[in-house]
Amino acid sequence: MKRRMWIQLIGVLAFGLAAPLWAKHGLLSTTDRDAWIDQRFQDLVNGGLVSNPGRPLNELTNLQVAQLTAEAAHTVLAQADVLPPPTLDGMPPSIPGDLPAPSPALAPEQQSSQVSKGLKDLVEEFKNELSAMDVDVARLEDKIYDQKRRNENFAARQQEYLRLTGTTPYGDGAVFSNLYRGFGANSSYPSMDYNDFMYLDFGFKGVPAPFVLFDAQLRITRTIGLYYVDPITPPITLRWLSLTNFNELATITVGDFYKSYTPLTLWNNDVPVYTFIEPTSFQRNRKAVEDLVYMDHEPDWHLRGFQASSSMAWPDNVFLSYFKLHMMAGELKSATQASFSNYFAASQASLSFFNDNLEFKGVGLLLWNDPNTVSIPYIVDFPSTFAKQYQIGSLSARLNIPFADKVSLSGSLEGAFNQYQDDINNPLRVFQDWAVLGNASLNISGVHLTTKYYNVGPYFYSPGAQTNHYSAVPGQQGYIGTNLFLDDALPGYLDNYVFQKVDRPVFAGYDRMAENMLPYGDATPNRLGMVFGFSADIGKNGWLKPQASWIAPISTLQMHEIQAVDVLNPAGTGAVAVDAATNTQTGRTFGGYEGALTIDLAKAMDLKDKTYQVSFDYKNQTTDLGIGAALFTVNTFIASWDFCPPIKGFDSLVFSVGFESINSSGSEYVLNGVGSPSTYANYSFYLDTGSLGSYAYTPLNISKTVWAFGAMYPLTPAIRFRGDLFLNQYTYTDVPGYDRHDEIGRIACEASF
Repeated sequence: MKRRMWIQLIGVLAFGLAAPLWAKHGLLSTTDRDAWIDQRFQDLVNGGLVSNPGRPLNELTNLQVAQLTAEAAHTVLAQADVLPPPTLDGMPPSIPGDLPAPSPALAPEQQSSQVSKGLKDLVEEFKNELSAMDVDVARLEDKIYDQKRRNENFAARQQEYLRLTGTTPYGDGAVFSNLYRGFGANSSYPSMDYNDFMYLDFGFKGVPAPFVLFDAQLRITRTIGLYYVDPITPPITLRWLSLTNFNELATITVGDFYKSYTPLTLWNNDVPVYTFIEPTSFQRNRKAVEDLVYMDHEPDWHLRGFQASSSMAWPDNVFLSYFKLHMMAGELKSATQASFSNYFAASQASLSFFNDNLEFKGVGLLLWNDPNTVSIPYIVDFPSTFAKQYQIGSLSARLNIPFADKVSLSGSLEGAFNQYQDDINNPLRVFQDWAVLGNASLNISGVHLTTKYYNVGPYFYSPGAQTNHYSAVPGQQGYIGTNLFLDDALPGYLDNYVFQKVDRPVFAGYDRMAENMLPYGDATPNRLGMVFGFSADIGKNGWLKPQASWIAPISTLQMHEIQAVDVLNPAGTGAVAVDAATNTQTGRTFGGYEGALTIDLAKAMDLKDKTYQVSFDYKNQTTDLGIGAALFTVNTFIASWDFCPPIKGFDSLVFSVGFESINSSGSEYVLNGVGSPSTYANYSFYLDTGSLGSYAYTPLNISKTVWAFGAMYPLTPAIRFRGDLFLNQYTYTDVPGYDRHDEIGRIACEASF
């Protein structure tokens, strides 16, 4: 144990010494950045220092923001000794349609000061990039500080960045120590189990030529633990490699990129959070897992291949607003001796009108096998020899109708059509379906009333939309236990592949104690119905936030399965319901509601860089299987509290407390032997004959209670320590003598340079 502790300590110190800078924006080729950067950039636009970007701000990459900041810098350097004031009426000369106008309450001198601060903050954030673009940062600072009092410390730091040219190294790393202890006859862990994981991501980014960005990132990993031991040579993997060109006509990337399209096509949220509130320790653990395995980028897929995007804007045209076009293609999986090469190709185009208040969008996605790359012969009775093909198309529209200041009505509608050919040599093995997704929202000064309509066919399938990153079935390819990262009791397991099992439709597992109605989000198949919602931001800075949702029992609009979940029988002569008892029924009907409240006292009292927040959430779910049995019901209560101690010198330390209580009652069909207790299920595609016999109608009178305690301390802007402790207890009244208690502790040090 002493040797293990020394290894951890050395790892922490090594990362600490190599972490002088914590950047608030991600890679230049991404849109990953803190929200304040967009706000400061908006200040430059409002002040007339930056030309209209010609596209929504959240679609600009960090390189483009840096380039436009350079444009503002050159404007200031070419002017007199003061920044341009706003126009006489207090409004900026030009505001693009996707950016809100500044508050008219600001006086001209306040707006000028705001523009100055915006440029100063952006120069500080993108100082490396500006230096690489030959911006005279020191002279630019002089211009800024002649109007706003000079900050000598900031100016001195900027001199260092004037010497940075060409390629810039960057990186981040972390040391994770995990301790697991299980108690009781049904515990998931032994009395003592641990694993430690250390990684270092380092890369190089640069602008070797104007408007060209090179970016590469490598990862070195090392694991230590009772069951998690590395080979002699630590693995080194290529995490990211891209070359991106930005020009007036298009943005072109060869290599790695992130992309998502629409909810019914190429879209996938990260691990679904099925409640309004997620306690900090839960969220911190989940995001760490996603980043470790996926380089997580929220709803976007990490793809490798070729992409090109272009847009046109008409800022002065009352009728036309934007035209956008995106195309991509690449290889998903190379051929092996007995497998095909898999490829993807997709395009998306949109046209918007009336200051971007009306938009029409079309999407096409194609995934296919190349039959010429497989070495085994085609055999009619063996699906593994079938070359397969997916086609998914979508048309959607978005409308926003502004009635008055802070009052608007908005909505969207998407219709999609999919075709899956299980064998390109057999035109009879084609499966088709369609789906419709619509939503509407009435927005009145921070209050939002919403409704969402689902009509997703029972056989509708799009691997990008419905194949979640996670799988709950042990032994599947990419199961997290083989990746040596985290514990086997995590609710959901990573598959380290961009599309799960592209060789045939497959759906990830889900926990019936978490979600039954929409386990795959908006693209959940076999669903018809409507959900109503409410949210509001009340008070100063929106410090009071209530949220609610309700499945209204309105005849055919109450959320339900369109039909029982059918699969092909083993003989291939007909359809058989996976849930045998629902063979002659129409399937499940869902009901329920959820309410949540978040109180942020730091916002209410305008306490910058402080945390005083408490949240509560209650969710009720009911499922009627249509077989005359009692409802299957799940009730979830969550409480979360985050605060920093009001002690000088320790007020950057943030404590977190989370509580979750889940109680289920009744019976449902679950996968036999998956989980402890067995609460997992998954949607089965028509060809999934393996699902027959794998489901059992099981009483699920279960109570799960989780306490989570956490702390986060930023030692420096570049180094952060955090720790979380989870205490889990399960009560399973249907199983005599069932006893399970878990203790999971995690300590981590994260650093960036």
